Amino acid sequence: MAAAEGIVVNSKGWSRVLAGALALVLALSATASAATLDRIAQSGVLRAGTRADAVPFAFLNDQGQLAGFSVDLLEEIRAAVEARLGRPVKLELSVVTPANRLPLVADGKLDLVCEIATPTWAREATIDFSVPFFRDGTRILAFRDTLRTTPSLKDMVVGVAEGTTTATILEDALPGIVTRDYPTMDDAFAALIKGEVQGVANIGVILLGLSRKLEPNRSVVLLPRAAPLGNEAMACILPQDDSAWRDLVNHAIMDLTQGLAEYRGRYMDIHHKWFGRDGVMVYPLDRSTRDYLLQSNIWAQ
Repeated sequence: MAAAEGIVVNSKGWSRVLAGALALVLALSATASAATLDRIAQSGVLRAGTRADAVPFAFLNDQGQLAGFSVDLLEEIRAAVEARLGRPVKLELSVVTPANRLPLVADGKLDLVCEIATPTWAREATIDFSVPFFRDGTRILAFRDTLRTTPSLKDMVVGVAEGTTTATILEDALPGIVTRDYPTMDDAFAALIKGEVQGVANIGVILLGLSRKLEPNRSVVLLPRAAPLGNEAMACILPQDDSAWRDLVNHAIMDLTQGLAEYRGRYMDIHHKWFGRDGVMVYPLDRSTRDYLLQSNIWAQ
């Protein structure tokens, strides 16, 4: 059999070439799937990102340190990595924004990001997501006194954080509504205080956390009152095509939900810490969200 440029390769030779190519593809695939764990095993450092403006999921505490539900979740994942590798692993935290969180993971600068990211197919083009660890509904927060002059949602100008799914959810639910992008939710809330917008939108728990942090003495209302404009799941952002790493993170999250059916266990411990009576804000885990999280565990024992 004649090959290009005068090189002669017989059928047995082609078989060797094809077998070698297949072995190379499999080797590269195995290398890619183990890339994150291999790097952590060598460095002893888990590079993670979270927000600094998403109370009580992730925020800067009085000591200027990142704290919150998501930070505790990252610590649980760190412990799972340490147990898997059998060596000490340090959690190295970085602050991310809605605009840069996906590129930082896609470009290999962070191993994962856990905060309030919502999975979408468009985002899946460059990164992967873990199983969900929380769910909440999208609403608009307004100061109660604002409703005297702007009582209707469709007449409000609403601030949102750029790089989030919130504006799309609002536009789908309330065609014609006007939204304005801001770098962070803190910036959007500052615009609300100044009167640049009549409302800010995000999931309800984040909006309540912002109001208690930035304007605790002013009465607010979450709209619509009856039901959210849309439900959003929250999941960790992971490197694309790294199944070994994704499996470990998913396993760590699912382990937390043991006992959740009876409202006990490690997940409830963390939830009570931030959302319980003595936490940053009271936001009980409702039955539908509990069941949603439990149904995410699709793996047989």
